[in-house]
Amino acid sequence: MPDPGEIRSLKIGTELKACPACGYKSGFHTSFLNINAGNASVPIRSTREVYRIILICPECGARYDVGWKAPFSE
Repeated sequence: MPDPGEIRSLKIGTELKACPACGYKSGFHTSFLNINAGNASVPIRSTREVYRIILICPECGARYDVGWKAPFSE
């Protein structure tokens, strides 16, 4: 089982319905991680922020980055 604090990259095949770490089959929670968080060297281009969408297993806490990104603006 991965450390819950570690975000692991995960490639989705045809379907992702179970946690690879523990086998939990009832879906995932999501969190949004600002791509530019803590990076003062990135110039602000607009009010639009881009976030990585992280899947979290509610059973074991494993976190996965499946490559999804979402732009948000104020």
